[in-house]
Amino acid sequence: MTTMPFHISFTTFLEWMGLLSAGTFLVSLLLIPFLVSRASATYFLIHDKIVEQRHRRHPAIALMIKIIRNGLGSFLCLAGFIMLFLPGQGLLTILIGISLLDIPGRQKMLNLLIHRPAIQHGLNWIRRKAKRPPFQFPEK
Repeated sequence: MTTMPFHISFTTFLEWMGLLSAGTFLVSLLLIPFLVSRASATYFLIHDKIVEQRHRRHPAIALMIKIIRNGLGSFLCLAGFIMLFLPGQGLLTILIGISLLDIPGRQKMLNLLIHRPAIQHGLNWIRRKAKRPPFQFPEK
């Protein structure tokens, strides 16, 4: 007779999903304004220069930073995707997650999101609340 090593009831699953939803919502409320207000107003214009500067660091430090950035970016992309269906700022979270990732095609994905008027308005609203100048966005 075999038993399943891991069994979870539907009620327990829903409880965990509720906790995950509340957790991602709280993290997004704290993390998104912090990251958006700390970025340079020209972040979306000069991002390639920032990446070029990263490659001048010591290889061990560069690797450690790359692992941390990609881990945080992946977490934010996943949390943002979940927040599309649950409470939270899904698209803004995905935007920040993608901007942290170091993957091919990242700039195209960022451009698709940052050219949406609702995204630009949301980002600059956060910056106004933090008393920071609005972002400058590239032309289409």
